[in-house]
Amino acid sequence: MKVERRAEGVLQFCALVSVFAAGFAAVLVRFKEEQIDHVAEHRAAMASQSYRYERVSGERGRIFARGMETLAGNSAAVDIVMDPAFFATMPRFARSAPQYAGDTPEDRMLAAMQMVSAVVGRPAEIDAAKVRRHLKTETSRPMTVWRNLTVAELARFVEHGDAFPGFATASRQTRTYPQGSLAAHVVGRTGRDAPPPAPDGSGRGFAEMEICGRDGLELQYDEYLRGEPGEVRTAVDARGFATRREVVDFPRKGPDLVLELDMSLQRAAESQLKGVKGAIVVLDPRDGAVRAMASSPSFDPNDCTPVFPKALYDKYASDPAKPLFNRAAGGTYAPGSTFKPATALAALASGFAPEYVYECTGAYGAGDMRIRCARTWGHGELDLVHAICESCNPYFCEIGVKTGARALAEEAKKFGFGEKTGIDLPADASGSVPEPADGGADPAGAVRRVGDVAQVSIGQGRLLVTPLQLARMVGAIGTGWLCTPRLNAALPAVRKALDVPKADLDAVRKGMFMVVERGSGVAAGAGVAARVAGKTGTAQVGAGTHRRKNTLFVAYATPAAGARRAEPLALAVIVEDGETGGATAAPRAGAILREFYGGEGA
Repeated sequence: MKVERRAEGVLQFCALVSVFAAGFAAVLVRFKEEQIDHVAEHRAAMASQSYRYERVSGERGRIFARGMETLAGNSAAVDIVMDPAFFATMPRFARSAPQYAGDTPEDRMLAAMQMVSAVVGRPAEIDAAKVRRHLKTETSRPMTVWRNLTVAELARFVEHGDAFPGFATASRQTRTYPQGSLAAHVVGRTGRDAPPPAPDGSGRGFAEMEICGRDGLELQYDEYLRGEPGEVRTAVDARGFATRREVVDFPRKGPDLVLELDMSLQRAAESQLKGVKGAIVVLDPRDGAVRAMASSPSFDPNDCTPVFPKALYDKYASDPAKPLFNRAAGGTYAPGSTFKPATALAALASGFAPEYVYECTGAYGAGDMRIRCARTWGHGELDLVHAICESCNPYFCEIGVKTGARALAEEAKKFGFGEKTGIDLPADASGSVPEPADGGADPAGAVRRVGDVAQVSIGQGRLLVTPLQLARMVGAIGTGWLCTPRLNAALPAVRKALDVPKADLDAVRKGMFMVVERGSGVAAGAGVAARVAGKTGTAQVGAGTHRRKNTLFVAYATPAAGARRAEPLALAVIVEDGETGGATAAPRAGAILREFYGGEGA
């Protein structure tokens, strides 16, 4: 019996030892995992708790016109910031100073801000709620209290800065536009946005909201201009307050953007639109380079930077003149008689000869519609060339109706009407080309009646184009090449041969030269050291008491002997609420051409 009890005790002892051994082994395994196998993970976790990482924006690339005249640049804005760590960790004996009075970091920060505000001469831009929120969520960052110091404010702070430890100046990049409103619709504007997450998925944000493009080239080339962000590492204590900051990776400046804009032409174009609503586009018809693009009224992008004040935005948004709208590339208008060269080319392509004669009696009957000629009693017998010169409505209604809606639409599309031009700008409207209602499809705005075809033939009705498209069209008539407009000088030229016989182009050009030599466009060529082919246009818009006229002029110009410049130009001018294309738009075109080529009065 004793032997059995002794054996049983030994077994119990062995079992107990086994349990302890197994537990000890488990502890050893766990110890190994935590202290050896996962040491790298623990170190990473400790590092993430003791360091904060922030991205820093690179300097934004600048925008230059031809000749390297600055359109968009950068400058340093100076702010005053305060360090939360200083107010949270300052010694108790230092808190007796009046500028640091208070029992909590929040109280001490508010008291100090009040003292510094008296020195700077401007109230702080943050309140107690923002201080409280900063202390809860952003203790590792300095807090910006005053932004965009003036020279006088900065001088006052620097003079007394030693009396306010915990405060410092900090500079940041801001966008500037040295030319003000000049070319504002082309250059665009910037704002500040919360940037997208870091591409590596680390979640590291920017110390400041990043400058980003809002419109124009600033938006079109936003990614290109931004540059590469850098990174700052901030060491923090157990409470999250910063103890040390260091640059891990320096930011890199974005590349500059050089444009095809000729600032002498741009200034001339904008001066011709002063006080009116309208747009002017000037192109090099050989390669599509945009030499000038003006839209009026305009705005000063400096007023919208670094943020667009709500009161100013509301003012612009409610202005019926739409100063923020780029009429040159985004505005759609009935082209009026400036479309007649395209109608003439469609007729020639369908079998008409330049010698085709029609007798204008002063009006054209198209179904229940009666379309009048500018000359009350008519022009009498005219051929195509003279009909272009005289801008005879009945003549073009006649050949347009006989040519047909489909042929007119196809000819319009040869010049890029009805689709975007491909210019490197966000504003690039396609306009609209009315399609014939036959052939099964019945699109909205289709041409259904004889009167509809007649209206399209003279650039009215549902036909809508942009000033940029018109400049592109007249350039193609002058050169035989349809070019994609471009602003960026680094972009390759893109052009295609116009699918129009040279003899047909020559006939239309002859009529357009006559427009400027002795027709309604004489003001465009007067005193210009260039040979100018052009076409005037006047389009009726609105109805009743809202009825008004948009006036237009398009031209292709080549330099004469002794001209100031050797390049050809294509241009389109539109002035809303004008008198006629010849009286309102053509003289403005002439002033621009004299600025470029020289001549009498230049």
